[in-house]
Amino acid sequence: MMKVRATRQENRFLFCYIAMLVVGLGSWLFHMTLQYQWQLADELPMVYGTCICIYCALQADVKVGTDIYVALALFGYSAVVTLVYVQIRKPVFHQVAYGLEVAIVLVRSMLHQIEVRKTNARAYSELVHMFWLGVGAFGVSFVLWNIDNIFCTNLRALRAVLPAPLGPLFQLHAYWHIGTALG
Repeated sequence: MMKVRATRQENRFLFCYIAMLVVGLGSWLFHMTLQYQWQLADELPMVYGTCICIYCALQADVKVGTDIYVALALFGYSAVVTLVYVQIRKPVFHQVAYGLEVAIVLVRSMLHQIEVRKTNARAYSELVHMFWLGVGAFGVSFVLWNIDNIFCTNLRALRAVLPAPLGPLFQLHAYWHIGTALG
């Protein structure tokens, strides 16, 4: 966050970092308590923070004066996701809503790569490398998280019989947090 200020970047980038900080805090509170209200503090900021990232990603293509419509649309999306999720309490709904946002960020990132490729081959090479590292980290963590969801009981039993230093290695949900942070 300090680099954003030091390099005189726009505030929108600072908001992205603040949003990720809020996600981390909410996640910490949920995993520390396992209470429903803190689960919401974990999951809903993921939606809000990713909307901020979408706004930043789309900002390059938005005409001056029309960015308010993008912001309002993303705010509306966040509000609808929040209202529906609080009512239905189905984790799959949150996963799909968040997955849709991630897909938008991925598509916008790929389109940005095409634009950069036309003007700066070196930057393009670095951008593609970072993109695939992020996709890989996110993808692997997503798979591990789903394995953890499906085989939770089996993994818990495995951790119970493993020596203490090895047990935490099979807390696959933790890899989700690491992978999404890197991705």
